[in-house]
Amino acid sequence: MEEQEILSIMREHVARQEAAARDGSPSHLPAPLPVIDSAAIEGLPGRVRDASRLAGQLNPRNSGVLNRAIQAFKRLIQRSIGWHTRSFQPFHDTVADAFETQGKAINLLHQHLLDLQPLKAQVLQLKKDQQMAAALDQALKTAESATQEQQSPYVELYRGLSPVLDVGCGRGEFLQLLKRSGIEAYGVDSDHTVCEIVRRKLLNVVEADLFQHLRRLPERSLGGVFCARVMEYLPPNLQLELVTLCSTRLMPGGVLVIETINPDSDAPFGRNWQVDPSHLRPIYAELLRSMLDSNGFHDARVAILAPRVASLATAGDPSSYSGNGDAGTDSASASSLMAGAPAYAVIAHCS
Repeated sequence: MEEQEILSIMREHVARQEAAARDGSPSHLPAPLPVIDSAAIEGLPGRVRDASRLAGQLNPRNSGVLNRAIQAFKRLIQRSIGWHTRSFQPFHDTVADAFETQGKAINLLHQHLLDLQPLKAQVLQLKKDQQMAAALDQALKTAESATQEQQSPYVELYRGLSPVLDVGCGRGEFLQLLKRSGIEAYGVDSDHTVCEIVRRKLLNVVEADLFQHLRRLPERSLGGVFCARVMEYLPPNLQLELVTLCSTRLMPGGVLVIETINPDSDAPFGRNWQVDPSHLRPIYAELLRSMLDSNGFHDARVAILAPRVASLATAGDPSSYSGNGDAGTDSASASSLMAGAPAYAVIAHCS
């Protein structure tokens, strides 16, 4: 392979790399480099030196008087121009050395480019992974913001109460809202990953099973309990135990809010418990309210989330729908709201 051909191939390769970098897509990786015949490059200086020794040499001739005379005449010319032909040798040696140095540089550069081929693919894959990570991070921030927007009306229910326990606090969205309002609160969750996320937000969290934690707490030690999207993951016996533990751990007048998905909903999100096997037993509003009533809670009412909280305070509003048709002055409107709500919350005070 000639030097100019090698350089041309390398220029084309560099141009392809630059085009791929501008495009930024792993699907536009540069084509693999052609294999360079390193033996041919390494042998080139020797061939130059061999050829230089032939400069000024006589061609062999057949025997005979005429040929001997011609050879004698050539030797005479050879001796007369020897001062000139001898100067070719340093030139040819310099050319050979240049070929040798250039050949080593070409082989070294070619090897570096070959080594960079997988690195180039890794860099492009890393760039793609970073873009995916950035998109995921943005999606999580958007989800957190949406969750906080929906949960923000609950904050005022806990004003003046402390401490507030967020049961199954997840990534700590509600804890952040309470902290901004100056309400003392902490969370409990068994997921190590989300607990680390909560700690990085400088929020208080206990990494433990929520039932074990509640059992260890002194009676009447909590000012409020918030429990969002936990009930649907529990079997019926643990749903009842959670309500019972909250009734004994809350101070008199303490507030309990239990938010869960709405099995009565005709909205797509409300029906997702039917295809999500982790949703063990979605609980109907009238059953959850009955649990609270039987455990000494009073003023229990249902708040409709469709998708925002309709009202959390007005007992005569459709948002106070009890689940059994008792919805103040407009039970038909309450039923309609309940059917369209992806989730609901039961709010009650401890006796």
